[in-house]
Amino acid sequence: MHRTLLAAATAVLLSGAAANAQTASLVEVNDNVMLMPWNMSADAVEDAKVLQKGDGIELGEVEEVLGTDANTPTALAVEFKGTTTGFTGTKIIPIDRFAPDGSRLTLSTSAAEVASFPEYSN
Repeated sequence: MHRTLLAAATAVLLSGAAANAQTASLVEVNDNVMLMPWNMSADAVEDAKVLQKGDGIELGEVEEVLGTDANTPTALAVEFKGTTTGFTGTKIIPIDRFAPDGSRLTLSTSAAEVASFPEYSN
């Protein structure tokens, strides 16, 4: 029983450390880098409004395009307003959770999952 609890606690701690290590290695992407699936530059994505999938409620806006290096976008730092999500702050969210909607982006993930993503501080 104690070994099971210890193993579970260790797994939780290691997963948190891995998440922190992954986000620590992200850098801001150059403004001229194209996000190819969307045919938009990183500069055009920054400050884009982020909407909730389904009902189009505004959740926040993109602060930064982040990546494993300055030319490889993998995530967006989104500042949440708190009025519709219940929380404020800037979260790092994988880019595959978004879809373009004109000059805006639609976020396809639950509020609980968003809350679990790491905080962004520049």
